[in-house]
Amino acid sequence: MSLGELAGRLLIQCTTAQASAAARVARAHSTGLVVTGGDALTVARQLKNSGFRGPLLCDANRYSGTKRVVAGRGVNLAWCREQQALGLVALTDSGYLGCQNWPGLWSILSAVRNQRPPVIALLPLAAAWFRRPTIRAALIRQINEHGVPVALAIEHAADPFGVQYVIEGFLDLLSTARVPVLLLRSDIAALAALCHGAYAAAIGTTSTLRHIYPITDGPVPRPQPSAFVTPLLGHHRLSTIADVVRETPDLAQHWDCDCDECAGHSLDRLAAGQSAWQHSLYAQLRLSAQLLRTPTDEGRRSSWHEHCSHALNVHEEIRGQFPRWRVPKRLENWLTVTDDPLLGGRNVPLQVPRQQRRVIHPEQRG
Repeated sequence: MSLGELAGRLLIQCTTAQASAAARVARAHSTGLVVTGGDALTVARQLKNSGFRGPLLCDANRYSGTKRVVAGRGVNLAWCREQQALGLVALTDSGYLGCQNWPGLWSILSAVRNQRPPVIALLPLAAAWFRRPTIRAALIRQINEHGVPVALAIEHAADPFGVQYVIEGFLDLLSTARVPVLLLRSDIAALAALCHGAYAAAIGTTSTLRHIYPITDGPVPRPQPSAFVTPLLGHHRLSTIADVVRETPDLAQHWDCDCDECAGHSLDRLAAGQSAWQHSLYAQLRLSAQLLRTPTDEGRRSSWHEHCSHALNVHEEIRGQFPRWRVPKRLENWLTVTDDPLLGGRNVPLQVPRQQRRVIHPEQRG
């Protein structure tokens, strides 16, 4: 497997327990997986032995949870070599990078630079790396000086891209980095990243795989079952969807879904668990194909901008009939930070070389 096989891909990030079911979705859309957990290598080997031919990345997930490892602990070179022995692009088993942990950042990037490619430096970053322009510029400078591909996962209590400075900083990184930049462990922001030039991106199956949760003194709140709602460009709790469907019959068209999981039914019929996250994957992968079908860089960014504007209008329509409805900040932030390039907005160069860009991938066999 070469780095180029990841170019332009929307990948699925899943736990090792979910890998078999997630692989079925990935096959249907000719994409790949980011298998997450300490036994990711074992599961990746099983997937390959069972005939899965899509791209595979192995995320050791050492950077999350109450017992997370910090970046200063270094990178396990054997972990990378084992991935390469499986024919995979290696992803480092990096520890967590608190803001301005420069020695930790240097240790990850330098370890990758000294290894046989292809290896991607996983950077599990605190959101605060993007808050101050000077810190952000220094981060980008280090990435460019080391000259190795990087994959970002961002820490936040709720939604990192619900914070305006994260969007600004991430787009700055995409526009100035001279190496491939991937976004892992994300949600709808993964599609936005691809539209704005990311090399590849991954959507998480559950909320715990859609960002890095910070460590807190109190108990970690239990994630509520949710489903992706395409017209709203976001995940919403199943209980909330059921309430809105019941109380706003005039808006039924927003909740019907014809993905492979729903088969034309309303989202309020989804069961918690695998049914909900499989629907969410199918819906986001279909949306990705629509967004990335546009043949020009400007067209993709314009399409994302238009989708955000439309989704915000749908949110306001729902709030007009369901006053308890909360409009997510992330859509307003994307519209504030970005312009529609087809209406005279700024350009953010795409990182994926034209010969490597992929929108709809042929089914891989063998």
